[in-house]
Amino acid sequence: MDDENIAIISAVVAQQNIFLHQLIMLINDDDDDDFNFDEDEMLDWVTAIKIQKPGRLWSFKRIGTFWEKEVPENNEAFFKESFRMERPCFDILVNRLEVLRKKDTNCRAAIPLEKRIAIALYTLGSSSEYRTVGRLFGVAPNSVCNILHEFCRALIHEFSKEYMSPNYLTSDKIDECVKGFEAIGFPQCLGAIDGCHIEIKPPAAEAVDHHNSKGWYSTVLFALVDYRYRFTYVNIGSAGRCNDSMIYQKSSLAKHIEASALLQEKAKEISGVNVPVMLIGDSAFRFSKKLMKPYPFSPVASLEQRTFNYNLSKARRVVENAFGHLKARFRIIGKGLGSHHKNNSAIIMSCCILHNILNMHNSAINENWELATNDQREQPDTSNSSADFNQSAEQIRSAIAKYCVDRNEN
Repeated sequence: MDDENIAIISAVVAQQNIFLHQLIMLINDDDDDDFNFDEDEMLDWVTAIKIQKPGRLWSFKRIGTFWEKEVPENNEAFFKESFRMERPCFDILVNRLEVLRKKDTNCRAAIPLEKRIAIALYTLGSSSEYRTVGRLFGVAPNSVCNILHEFCRALIHEFSKEYMSPNYLTSDKIDECVKGFEAIGFPQCLGAIDGCHIEIKPPAAEAVDHHNSKGWYSTVLFALVDYRYRFTYVNIGSAGRCNDSMIYQKSSLAKHIEASALLQEKAKEISGVNVPVMLIGDSAFRFSKKLMKPYPFSPVASLEQRTFNYNLSKARRVVENAFGHLKARFRIIGKGLGSHHKNNSAIIMSCCILHNILNMHNSAINENWELATNDQREQPDTSNSSADFNQSAEQIRSAIAKYCVDRNEN
């Protein structure tokens, strides 16, 4: 019997002895001579009482010791494999997300801040269900869910302006991106755009809208990515049936690109043509002066057309790689979101911000993470928007094609 139980029983016995003593004194003072009371009998009666432990707040004892035991006993590689980042990056989150710290109550001790962040990161980085994560960390499944959503909201509030600034069309940012893509082989490029379908479980009333061309339900993460694989702009929540061009045309990104005077002011003469700063995309997008796309496939394509398509594809690979890294590091994105529909956007946004934070701190993607993405859903096919001839845009594309050929020859 442990010390706590001994103390409780001793307290109960002492209280009963006090009650018994008071009862005997009361009986002995009674004037009724006909009332006979046997003190020994009363003592026997009290001793026979079954001593019960006072009622206590019920709580289910959980024994998961992953954070308290396994993590401290293993090396840094184990830490990164578990939480998808190195310990210094983890410490940055702990220092800046103090808002997640909870106070102890009279009933129980709060889950420590470091453990709360570890639970959220482990959930984002694994394909495990909440109950599996809960058993691992010794918490309830609903606690895992609540911790994850609180973490996502706090992360977005604390880090979004710094690591995904809405002011992505500043002069310095444009100059930096143009220089970066120039090194890759494509001039006057601000960034590459594309969409990534993420599997979800939509409400029955919205299921038809989210049913994509591959036969599964999805929401679309549409993004602009710079030369360093960082997300510059994201649009989250479009239904799976929407194509990338439609999402772009309705986005704030398209409006800002068309309205930006800086992109035209920073135009550069290439092969005799005034070429503004632009975006690049695949064949699904509408061709324009501010958005370059490949030449349509042709078995008799010229050298300039083939070279242009090659250089554009190489530069556009940054957005494909960014999506690949995102799904590899945060498997919750790759395997699909099973949480309530309203929380999906916050989870996806949090992963994009964490991707940028870790990219900025040179946190590499482990090779085995990328191999684990081979079993993920196949993305819907890209439709070809061919009926969008634009004379001004065609002159710019021809000038860039000639520039690419000349560059390769030199």
